[in-house]
Order: sequence, then structure tokens, then C-alpha cells
Amino acid sequence: MAPSCKKDYVDTNPSDEVFVPVDSSSFTVRFAVADRSADTLRPVRRLDVFAYDADGLHELILTRRYGFLPDSLLLYGPVTGMTVVAVANSPVGFNSEALGRYDSIELLTYRFEDDSPAAPLMSGVASVGADRSAIVSLTPMMSRVVLGEVCNELKNYVRLEDPRITLENMNASAELLRTKGFYPSETVAEPQVKRLPYDIGIFPQRPGTELFCYPNDSQDATIGTPATVLVFECEIRGATRRFRIPLPSLKRNSTTYVDLTVTANEELESKVY
Repeated sequence: MAPSCKKDYVDTNPSDEVFVPVDSSSFTVRFAVADRSADTLRPVRRLDVFAYDADGLHELILTRRYGFLPDSLLLYGPVTGMTVVAVANSPVGFNSEALGRYDSIELLTYRFEDDSPAAPLMSGVASVGADRSAIVSLTPMMSRVVLGEVCNELKNYVRLEDPRITLENMNASAELLRTKGFYPSETVAEPQVKRLPYDIGIFPQRPGTELFCYPNDSQDATIGTPATVLVFECEIRGATRRFRIPLPSLKRNSTTYVDLTVTANEELESKVY
């Protein structure tokens, strides 16, 4: 189920002057950003909030939208508990009718090609009781792979020319609220290739080149659930050399570092951590 932009519903009165229906309870929600896939905190440029009845059919009670990350929200509803879903930096709008029950938003799926490392898609869920408060922890969907140290042990001062990296078997899509169990049924057709800033000579370099992808819990290159692989390419004595480095399970909102060494025998040694 993909996000829809047919009808972009917003609560008509998201200010402090909220009309409080009779027999309604209050619910306080605070927000925190838990971003482990970047070195600096990335911005929240849009926040969509969905409040569902915690009981019965878990129907949608209200929605709110903001162009920033509020410190807290005070919500009201004629229920004893709420399940609050927050979505940050969604690239598209939402059809509130299609998301009228909690089990519908659980199926909401985004594509990697629509996400952005600059303002990544983030989501979080929290349950809150009447007249109580809860924290919604917003976590990015993306995983990050960082190239750490690159060493060249070739003899006779042969350089690794035009070094570049990419990821193969990148997960093409993921469910918004899923936290584990990511197994790609489709992979990105044309993954991004990033070139390192310099050729690699006799001195080790730490380029810190970053690649982003959606999480993939598969660690084996099996049919139907391929593992994501880091590919390192360079030119050695005018010939293109291509090395594939297996990666561990790539968790949502995680960073994986990879160190590479091209040995004197023109083989590749790697350290993944």
C-alpha cells in the first residue's frame, strides 16, 4: 500500500485553541529524533500525526500536520487510549480515508527513490492513556554505509585510479512502521555510484564516502532475498578491477563502516564494523 496524494487531510484547528468535545480525554505527545544514520541531526521539514483509538477497530480519530517539529502536542478524543503515529518528511500527502484504521497505516510503503538523505523519511509510534503523556521516537527508514580507510599495498607505487563505490541489491521499498524483518522483493535498478575524491597511492586515505539504502536483513545472496553488497571499483595499470564486499544485515536507522585494503597480490581485504 503506497502513500496517496489524492486527499491531504489536516486537522482544521491545530492551534492551542482546540475545541474540546464533551466527555473527551486529553493526551500529551512529545517527540524525539533518534537518528543513527547520520553524524549530524537532520531537519524535520514536515510532520504528519495520526491518532487512532487504541481499542476496538483502532479507527482514526484525528490528524495533524506541521511544517516543523513541535515540542509537544495536546490531543483530545472520546477514548481511553490512543495509538499515535508520527511521520516526518513524507515526500507525498496522505489519503485519510484510506488510512482510517491502524492496520491500514501499518501497510503503508515507501520507495527508496522517493526518500532523501538530506531530509529522510522518519516515523514512530507510541501508545498513550487518557490524561497521560508519551514520547514518539522518530527514526529514519534509511541505513548508511560509510567507506572508512582505504589502503593500497601494490608494489612499485602503482596507484588505484578513479576509485568508486556503489551498492548492489539495494532494497527498493519498505513498510513505514516496520522495525525489523526487511527482505527485499525488489531491488533498485540503477544504484548511485560515488567516486572517491582522490586516487589511492602509498598513503592510506579515509574518504568517509557515504552511501544510503533501505534496510535489508538478508545476509545471504539467495534467490528472492538478495543481500546488499558494497562494490569497490578502480583502475589498476589501465584495467578495471571490481571487488564485491559482503555486508552484514543492514538494520533500519543504522551505520555500517567498511575499511578496504588492496593487497600486493591485487586481492581485496575488508573489515566491516
